[in-house]
This record gives sequence, structure tokens and C-alpha cells, in this order.
Amino acid sequence: MAAKNQYRLKVGRVVIGLNCPDAAYADSLEQYFNQTNDPQAPDVELDLNLVAHHDQPAIPSSLILTKSLRPDGFDIADGLISGCYDARSGKGEIHVKNVLTSGLLTRVFEQILYQAWHSGRRRLNYDACLIHSAGVIQGGRGFLFVGPSESGKTTVARLSNRHIVLNDEMNLVEFHPDGPLLVGTPFNGHFRDKQPGTAPLAAILLLEKGPAHRLEAIGCGEAAGAVAGQIAPPVGLDDAASVETRVAMLDLGTRLIQSVPVKRMSFLPDSGFWSVLTRTFTTDQRG
Repeated sequence: MAAKNQYRLKVGRVVIGLNCPDAAYADSLEQYFNQTNDPQAPDVELDLNLVAHHDQPAIPSSLILTKSLRPDGFDIADGLISGCYDARSGKGEIHVKNVLTSGLLTRVFEQILYQAWHSGRRRLNYDACLIHSAGVIQGGRGFLFVGPSESGKTTVARLSNRHIVLNDEMNLVEFHPDGPLLVGTPFNGHFRDKQPGTAPLAAILLLEKGPAHRLEAIGCGEAAGAVAGQIAPPVGLDDAASVETRVAMLDLGTRLIQSVPVKRMSFLPDSGFWSVLTRTFTTDQRG
């Protein structure tokens, strides 16, 4: 049983345990992620220390690109977040400036949990990846909509409310011998009516706003690069981004495009694109 001040967040098969300053903050995390404290023992356990400050720290768009390693741990964005982690025990500690613990900036704090997830994935030998995307289950099939910021992921999520919307920001793909599975995550985007769920991944759609609902074929090289660019860098708590990180992202992108169809999807801001998707992929399956 978890201590009253511990919040256990389950993401796929990985459970991240956060030992909070008090039970009230643990409860606030449960409400923020809208996920009940998980009963499973954590795969990664972190002591969370909130740091009071009087400065106005710069908030980076990426906690990965501003992360550096030091002999006793790591530092992100000049002390915005610091800590240490022991991969053998799966335990560590993180010190987070208070500015990241409320409001929209909590989404920046989530990025350190991506790193904790990668550390847990390694401990479990869990064959999976996180990908920036909107994820929707329709008719028992999973669809991933990917693209850079402002490409329409949240719009797609809002237009898909007749189906199961997993997330408009970060989803998880598990690799299995019989094909990849799309799995929702508790991480937060702009769309807050997300639901948990899992389904076989049927297709990946590269989003592009356009004058009509249309699907287009895309070359393997372009598809792999576009998908790889949206994969959360596989960086754990005890390492930093490197050339190998980019190679690993491209390898994951290649695995994905070799597993399911990838098409460019132009769309208007209405739900008509679902008719095109249903017709296309039902026809492909029958063929």
C-alpha cells in the first residue's frame, strides 16, 4: 500500500511513484492527472522536493535540450529542476522550483515524468514509445494523428467526441509480434475529456489543414522522418540527449511506419474526415 504522501502514476506498464512533500500535494496530483493512485509498487520511485524561489526563471520549451549531467546527478535549465537517479534501485530524487507546480506550467513539469517513464521502461525491458499525437479509438481500431504544434491535434480530438479520445498531446505505442497497440496516457494536453483505452493501431495520419478532407500517400523516408520527429526522446533520468538519441528516434519511427499504414491527412475543421478514414481503412482491410 502506498504511503499517504505517495502518488503512483501508471503509464502503460510503468508505474512512477512520487513521494510528495505531503498528502495534500499527492491528492492534487491524483486530481490533476485524473487517475487513481495505482496499487502496484512503483518501477521508478522519486522523492519530490518543491523549491521556493523569488526569481522569475526562464521556462524552456524542452527539458531535454536544457539538461546536463554532473557527477552527482543532473541539472535542467539552470536549476529549474535538478536531481539524481540510481538505475539499479530505480530510486532517486528531484528538486522542482514551485513555478512548475501550478497552472499551465505543470505541463512542463510533466516532461520530467517522460524521463522517469523511460527509466522505468528500461527496467522492465518494455518495448514501447511515447509519441506526441492525438490518439483516437474508433470501431475498435486505434488512429494516431501526428504533426507539429498547431497542426490540428487538439482540433481532431474535439471533432472526435463520438469516439474514444485517448489524448491530444501524448500517447503510447506498445510493440507486439502481432502488431503495435495504441495506449492512452494520463498526461495532459488542451483536451481534458480524454478517456483510457487500448486498441490495435490501424494507421498514422500526418496532419495538414487544407481545403478538403483528403488522404494522400507519402514516401517511406518522409514518413519515417515525420513520425520520428514526434517521438518523445528516449532519454531517462540518468542520461542526456545525444546523437544516439536521434538515431533511436528514427529507428522507432521506422518501426512504426513498417507496422501500419501512414498517410498525409488534409482536413477541414469538421468531423467529415472520419468518413474518409472509415471508408479508406475498411476498404484496405477487405482488400
